[in-house]
Amino acid sequence: MQNQTAKTLKVKAVAALEEGKFQAALKKAQLGVKKFPTDSDFHAISGFVLTEMKQYKRSIPHFVEAARMKPDDPQFAENLANALMQTGQIAKALEYAELKVEKFPASKELNRVIDEITLKGKNWRLIIEHVTKKLQSDPESVNLLSTRARAYGRIGYVEHNSRDISKAYELDPENEKIAFQKAVNLHQSGDKKGCANILQGIYAKEPFHVATLLQLSTMSSKEDAPKLMEAVEAAISESVHELSELEFAKAHLIQKADSLGAALPQFARANAIQHNVKPYDLEAEEQKFERITGLFPVGGRVPWSEQTDQPVPIFVLGQPRSGTTLMEMMLSSAPDIAGCGELTVGADLSRDYAQHRKTFDSTAAAKYAKEFRELMPPIPDGSTAFVDKMPHNFQRVGFLLSAFPNAKIINMLRDPRDVGLSKWIRRFPAGGMNYASNLETIAHSANLYRRYMAHWDAVFGDKILTVPYEKLVADPETYSKQVAAFCDLEWTETMMHPEENTKQVRTASIDQVRNKISTKSIGGWRSVSEHIQPMLAGFDTGLWPEYDIDQG
Repeated sequence: MQNQTAKTLKVKAVAALEEGKFQAALKKAQLGVKKFPTDSDFHAISGFVLTEMKQYKRSIPHFVEAARMKPDDPQFAENLANALMQTGQIAKALEYAELKVEKFPASKELNRVIDEITLKGKNWRLIIEHVTKKLQSDPESVNLLSTRARAYGRIGYVEHNSRDISKAYELDPENEKIAFQKAVNLHQSGDKKGCANILQGIYAKEPFHVATLLQLSTMSSKEDAPKLMEAVEAAISESVHELSELEFAKAHLIQKADSLGAALPQFARANAIQHNVKPYDLEAEEQKFERITGLFPVGGRVPWSEQTDQPVPIFVLGQPRSGTTLMEMMLSSAPDIAGCGELTVGADLSRDYAQHRKTFDSTAAAKYAKEFRELMPPIPDGSTAFVDKMPHNFQRVGFLLSAFPNAKIINMLRDPRDVGLSKWIRRFPAGGMNYASNLETIAHSANLYRRYMAHWDAVFGDKILTVPYEKLVADPETYSKQVAAFCDLEWTETMMHPEENTKQVRTASIDQVRNKISTKSIGGWRSVSEHIQPMLAGFDTGLWPEYDIDQG
């Protein structure tokens, strides 16, 4: 009888919720909490109602209790993670969501929460502030140092990031999480041997350490690939869930031991797993394009900030894998040019305008410029220019040039077929790269990039320099001189030798830019074209006149 009463009460509470009668639904759900304290559903319904009422703080205790009662139900974990995020408890929300996504890797909602947090630079700054306060009372907490290091890295504070990682590693070199961070940090600095030594140490103690297996697979030689493949296969068989990291590791090792063509079916499997969890919202991207370009119409009046201070901003943009890292390394090889990597500041400051089409006038442009300089990482004294090579800034050229009328925009143009293949065979877990795990959406994002740049070229004309990647690597002297002249820099021969640049690299180009400039990757898509037909068919031939796309 009591169970029937509980069932009846649930039906009434849910019915009231669906009818939008939130107070009535909450009253019935909380009555159920009192009468049936061991029934998790009443806590869940209470949490849902409070969430609909946007009373996220009040919903948290209910989701905590529901998750405690049913630890194997991902829905309760998803709701708790979202409630923590909505109440501004960013550090807790991220920590909890990442902990739970290990248990529920197929949860789209947990991945959405993680993406929403990690895509916003302001959230990383909140984490830094939160952790720094905690470190005052516990300065040798390796977990706090690790968390702050990660946050510093995400907003481009490279030296701060390396400092915290080094300190944490000195305090606890046996900690797998810290050791892995240290290994990656060494790799970013060009020390592949030091990185490999630490990774091998982690692997010896924990042969199923997923991140280590993936990292080792990307660094493996042909000779070492078969042995490492055994470890990856064993980890896959032991895993309860399908993990894209392990499937990508397997694909890399097939490529090392055999060929790219042999590995592409496995890359397709890895990408399918990732795309299922982190799908690309094509419609949302189209709407964003319309909103942003609508703020800067062709023939309209551009809002200028009149901000022309030094150091001069140089924005290198284009599709990811189009040569943006190479260009930054070339530019920052010149004297007094600071390379800042991929800064999130441009995206952070333009987000409200891009999402809600708020008016972006001269006052807003001046504010944008001021806050950009305040939020960007420190650069060496005496720098005459700094380079921000965030590829997706191709969406934000209007904001950037309005805020910085003296800025230089360098658009890296590369054959979208080579770019697309390069994306397809790498794992991009970041939320802003969801399109990279599906061949059709890779093509859509490439076409969208070209549409953005066609619009910006029409609005800003010669304020943008387009550099064809294929011509740059074939004749680096001529094109580096062209870039230097455009940026009002004195050309130096060092710009032709980016492989000698000791700057940290934190992108998928981490190994390529440590090698001399080469043309060997040009046209690589041709030998495997049968594996990437959905992408080849998706390119708009009218947008790519330079590359005879219709012949692909």
